[in-house]
Amino acid sequence: MKYLLYICFLFLANSVFPRSQEKKYNGQASLYTEQHITDIYMTNPDSALLLLDEAEEKKLMLPVQINDLRSMVYRHKYQCKLAFHYARKAYVQDSIASNNPERLLKTTIMLAELSSLLSEYEVSNRYVVEGVRLARNINDKQAEVRLLFCMGENKRRLSFKKEAYETFDEAIRLLSDADNIYGLRTLSYFTGVKMSFLIDDGLIDDALTVGLYRQRLLEKMERTEGVQAAYLDLQKSYLYSKLAYLYYRLGDKRKAEECFAKYKSTKAASTPAGKYDATPYLLLAGQYQEILDNCRDLKNVFREQDTVNYQYRGVLSKEIMAYTGLGKYKRAVELSAAFIALTDSIHQREKTNAALELDALYDADEKERHIAEQASQLRIRTISLVFICLLVLLALFFLWKVWLQNRNIKDKNRTLMKYINEELSEQNKKSQSFEETDNGLLQDELDMEPADVGQEYEINKLVFQKLDSQIRREELYLSADLSREDLVRMARMNNTRFAKMIKENTGTNLNGYINELRLNHAIQLLKEHPEYTLRAIAEASGINSMPTFHNLFKSKTGMTPSEFKKVQMELK
Repeated sequence: MKYLLYICFLFLANSVFPRSQEKKYNGQASLYTEQHITDIYMTNPDSALLLLDEAEEKKLMLPVQINDLRSMVYRHKYQCKLAFHYARKAYVQDSIASNNPERLLKTTIMLAELSSLLSEYEVSNRYVVEGVRLARNINDKQAEVRLLFCMGENKRRLSFKKEAYETFDEAIRLLSDADNIYGLRTLSYFTGVKMSFLIDDGLIDDALTVGLYRQRLLEKMERTEGVQAAYLDLQKSYLYSKLAYLYYRLGDKRKAEECFAKYKSTKAASTPAGKYDATPYLLLAGQYQEILDNCRDLKNVFREQDTVNYQYRGVLSKEIMAYTGLGKYKRAVELSAAFIALTDSIHQREKTNAALELDALYDADEKERHIAEQASQLRIRTISLVFICLLVLLALFFLWKVWLQNRNIKDKNRTLMKYINEELSEQNKKSQSFEETDNGLLQDELDMEPADVGQEYEINKLVFQKLDSQIRREELYLSADLSREDLVRMARMNNTRFAKMIKENTGTNLNGYINELRLNHAIQLLKEHPEYTLRAIAEASGINSMPTFHNLFKSKTGMTPSEFKKVQMELK
C-alpha cells in the first residue's frame, strides 16, 4: 500500500509540475524552460527554436508548452502561418487536457490575433468570441480587453473605421489603470496599433497625441521591474520612427530629426522590420534609395518565410512610391500590378459578410450569457384550457390566411410568368430581325452630321439598332466591367448625344438598358438551368451584387429570383 501511494504521488507531481522533467541533464536544465525561451526569443529566435526541438526530443517539456512557445517565436519571425499551425496544435492539446484554462485562453488569443494577421477575419471572429467566454469564466479582464481590441482591429481592416476606433478607445480606457508588466505591455501594443491606423487615415494630430501617450507608457515601463530590455528597445524603435514622421508632417523638422536619431540609436533599427518602420519618414525626406534597400531586406524575410498578407502589401506600396520618386515609372507600374493582384487575393470579396458575422457572433454570445443568468429565475406558468383553445383557433385562422395568401401569390406569379415569357419571345424576335439586317457599324454613318433634328433622330435610331445588335450578338452586357466609355467609343459619339440616343430608343438611361439585357439573360438562364444557384445566375449575367440582383429582378418581374425559380419548376 505504501509503494502504491508513493507511485501515485510521483504521477501526480509529474502531471501538476511538468517542469520537474527539465531538471534532467545537469548543467543544461535552465535552458529548457519557458522563462529562458521567453527571455531569448526576441534577440535570438533561431536558438530558441533549436532549444525547443531538443526539449521535444529529450521530453524535457510538455508538448503543449513547446507548441505554444514555437508559435510565439514564429510570430516574432513573421512566419504567421507556422505560428498559427503550432498555436492550433497547442489549442487542441489544451482543449483535450482541459486542465489549464489560463494557457488555453492565451492560445485562443494568439489564434485570434494570428488569424487577423493572415486576413482570415471570420476565423479570427470565432476565436474572439470563444476567448471572451473563457476570459469571463476565469475572470481575466485583461485578456477580455485584448480580445475586444482584436475585434476592433478586424473592424478597421474591414474598413469599418468609426466602429473600430470606438472599440480601440473602449479597450484602452478599460486598461488605462494597469500597473503590472502584462497590462502595461498590452496597453503599449494597443496605443501603437491605434497610432498606426490614425497615421494611415491621415489623422496626424490625433496620432501624435497617442504617440506621446505611448512614450510616457514606455518611460513608466522602464521604471518597472521585469520588463525585457529587448522588448523596450523594439517598442522605442517603432515609436520614435513614427514620431519622426509625425513631427515632419507637422513642419517641426528639428524634433523630427531628434526622434529619428533616437530611432537610429536602438538595436531594432538595424533589423529588417526595424528598417522598414523608418520608410514613412524617409519618404517625406526624399531618401528613396534607402527606402528601397530597407524594403528589400524585409521582402527577403517574407520570401524566406510563409506569410503574404497586408504587411507584405505595405512593403510593395512603399517600393512603388520610392520608384516613383526616383522617376523609375516602369518599375513602379510593374509593382502596382503585383500590388493590385495581392489586394484582390486577400479576402476582400466577403468583407461585409465577415463584419456582420463578427457582430452577430458577439451579440449571440452576449445573449446566451444573459439567458444563462436568468435561467434560474424562469418559472413554468399554467395556461388555462380556454386560452389554449383560443390559441389553437387563432393559429388555424392564421394558417388559413397564409394558405389563401400563398395561393393568390402563386396565381399572380403564374400570370406574371406568362407575361414575361411573351415579352421575352417578342424581344428575341426583334433581336433576330436586327441581327439579320446588321452589317456592322459603318464609318460614314457614324461620322455623318445631321442636318436637322429629324435627321439626327433617324441617324441615332440607325446607330442604336446596329449598336444594340452588336451588344446582344457579342453579349457585351455580360461583362461587369462594361463601361459607358466603351460604348461611346463604339458609337463614335460624344457623351451628350450618346445619352440622348439611348433615351430616345430605350426610354431609359444606359444603366437601365444594360440591366434590362442582363435581366433577360438571367431569366433565360433560370428557365434553362434551374439547377444553377442564384449567385451563379447573377454573376453569369454580369451582376456581382446579390442585393442589386434581387432588387432589379423584383422591379422588372414583380417576383424575387427565388419565387421565379419556384414558379418555373411548378410549371414544368
